[in-house]
Amino acid sequence: MKKNIKTRLIKEFHTLPHNLLLISLSLLLFSCQKKKYPWQPGISAPRYYPVAGHVDFGNAGNGSNTSFANGWGDQYGGVVSGNQLKEVPKQVYIDYYSVVDGKGFSGEVLLPQEKILDLFREYHINDKNSADLLVGMAPGGWIRVWFQVSVGFVNKGGKVIIIEVAKSRLRSYKDETVGVGLKTKDFKTWGNTYTYWQHHGIPYSAWAENEKEYDIIFDFYKPNHRKIGFSYISADGTIYQVGREKAHQKLPVQLEQIAWQGKNREAYNCKVPFPKNFKKYIEQKKLQRLHLQLEIEKDDEHAIIYLITNNSKEKIVRFKNKTITAEEDKNIDFDYAKEVEYFIQ
Repeated sequence: MKKNIKTRLIKEFHTLPHNLLLISLSLLLFSCQKKKYPWQPGISAPRYYPVAGHVDFGNAGNGSNTSFANGWGDQYGGVVSGNQLKEVPKQVYIDYYSVVDGKGFSGEVLLPQEKILDLFREYHINDKNSADLLVGMAPGGWIRVWFQVSVGFVNKGGKVIIIEVAKSRLRSYKDETVGVGLKTKDFKTWGNTYTYWQHHGIPYSAWAENEKEYDIIFDFYKPNHRKIGFSYISADGTIYQVGREKAHQKLPVQLEQIAWQGKNREAYNCKVPFPKNFKKYIEQKKLQRLHLQLEIEKDDEHAIIYLITNNSKEKIVRFKNKTITAEEDKNIDFDYAKEVEYFIQ
């Protein structure tokens, strides 16, 4: 039988001088102590691809029994973790149900502990600056784990740093415990989520390969001297609340909302799917930088989005926006444009 390593070391230390023995024991005890950091577990799911599930880091956990689809890389709900100070975990166990797949997925994901420790040190995670370890659960069993920290105050020029630390794919299983609402797939149950599935399907490659980012100029802000409000979604379900003209981001697959005011102060707001082959079209052109321009037509209702390349102007999509009432304007989930025409093949 092998001797306990601690017992062997202590016996060996008895042969050392007294002072050296004390120093050696102190170093041994110090090396056995693991530093604890203030961090919390988080959960995330792609927009329009809801899941319900739980994650367990061993010393912290989080989850939801009801479906959520808050946006890929955005944190959902409150934290159910215990102690604020915790050791950096080596793995996370995940069990979730993907609505659009109609399947459950479960398994353990090993984490790069040293890489996470380096990030905790780099971003000075301490009692004044905590971090999150955020688990993204997507269709097909695809998993991401991100390190996330806020640097400064976001409303004062600060930003949220999110860095991928692990990627994996879990095994699927048949889950008979989920409610009928999660299993039913129709417009009555899911509304615009169901419509989104009809437009965009399930883009498994977006989670398998990670979406490429581009330098994008959104020339949307003052067409016809109007101020435009808009946000968009990428294929992997990331939501972009666009607040500036230039960004380094993933390609849009849908304008989640695009809003403006007419000459007589009518309010317009709707969703607009991009052409299904937009990504392929950009890849064929081998573009690294995109310039997208919006023009509103004289009737205030119709608009065209153009792709500007090498001084040429190509139509991408033309659509008719929808007038909304003051009450509808309070809604965060607007209707799809009723008239949509695509121009690229």
